[in-house]
Amino acid sequence: MELDLQTKQAQTLSPQMIQSAKILQMTAQELDRYINELAMENPVIDVAEPESGEENHYLYHRRSGDEDSFKDKWNYTADEGETLQNYLWSQLVLEDFSSFERKVITFMLESLDERGYLRESVYDISVYFRTEESLVEKLLEKLQTLEPAGVCARSLEECLKLQLKSRQMLSPILSRFIDECLEMVAKNKIPSITRKLRLSAAEAAGYCQIIKSLNPKPGTSFGSRQQMRYIIPDVTIVKFKDHFEILMNESSYGGIEINQYYSQMNHHAESEEVKEYLDVKIRQAQWIKQCIAQRGKTMMQVSKKILEYQEGFFSRGPNYLSPLKLSEVAEAMGVHESTVSRAVSKKYLQCSWGVYPMSFFFPRNAVKQEETLTNAHIKRILQGIISQEDKQKPYSDRLLSEKLLEQGISVSRRTVAKYREEEGILDAGGRREYC
Repeated sequence: MELDLQTKQAQTLSPQMIQSAKILQMTAQELDRYINELAMENPVIDVAEPESGEENHYLYHRRSGDEDSFKDKWNYTADEGETLQNYLWSQLVLEDFSSFERKVITFMLESLDERGYLRESVYDISVYFRTEESLVEKLLEKLQTLEPAGVCARSLEECLKLQLKSRQMLSPILSRFIDECLEMVAKNKIPSITRKLRLSAAEAAGYCQIIKSLNPKPGTSFGSRQQMRYIIPDVTIVKFKDHFEILMNESSYGGIEINQYYSQMNHHAESEEVKEYLDVKIRQAQWIKQCIAQRGKTMMQVSKKILEYQEGFFSRGPNYLSPLKLSEVAEAMGVHESTVSRAVSKKYLQCSWGVYPMSFFFPRNAVKQEETLTNAHIKRILQGIISQEDKQKPYSDRLLSEKLLEQGISVSRRTVAKYREEEGILDAGGRREYC
């Protein structure tokens, strides 16, 4: 019998290191909950208000010399928080409705779907409130005059007509387009439309452009209460004219302090058993305090590297996101890749362009010869190719794939179609223009 002995190296993490890794991965809210739970288990821990210091603030001077305009306030808009229902009610504050009418209106607004369409019929609403259909219809007509135009419609056709009506453009011919030719409009089938409505190609193309300028989902620009959630950013990057500032959000969780009473008791313990117990609890508190401080330092270091590598994004916007790997940041920091991964996990970063998961700044990339491109870069190049095409003979997805290959970007026809759809760009037939 032969014994095959092999020597292998294995890394064993101590319970303290595992605990440190867990704390690094926690969000600010999770860390606050963890500290408070720990304080209930460990009597020597006092939860203190966080102290502001140098570690939670960093100044970064911009290297680029562009003269882009800089925002003086965060770009919060109605569609990041205000619901469609609230916005519609704000337009009705001066209206003199009865108590009963307000109940009916509230019901109808609560019945709007994410598109801004009314899901309930006038008949069903009248039955529910035991009232005349004419009253419900009257209130609905009032709601349908509100902004955004097309809201409270009961169908796509009604939504489009309401928008044309608000523009004072609703004509018999456009009504026919909506009632009889919507599918052909969507597919840009100009020849079919000209035959059906007996129009010239130029007239049909002009009416199609009017229809395509309308918004089929007027409610989607507002926050959905079912999907609404409040995000507390862990890092904030503020953009000034010649520099950036990184601020760590340490106000969401308390700090750890050693209770003075138990500290004194430990120095004058009445027995070895009491001293041993307090020693263990104090060491635990000190270690957790050290882990929290290290968490803050690591997150600041990662944030600095994100800002350094993605300065184009923070200066000029989302279209300028650069390829970036966790391993690159880890190597620059001199830590393991898993440390960076834990630091960005479930964390959010706020900047003048919005609030983003920190993982957003490590985008997947595609290969272009020897350099890397993000999906956003490829989409921007694709948009440029389409903008230069002959509109009477637009490129198919296969030709677009070949055009990208000419620039050294290998992307399949299917991927081109996916990127095009994600950017809201029609296919070749939909982009074709007729003289």
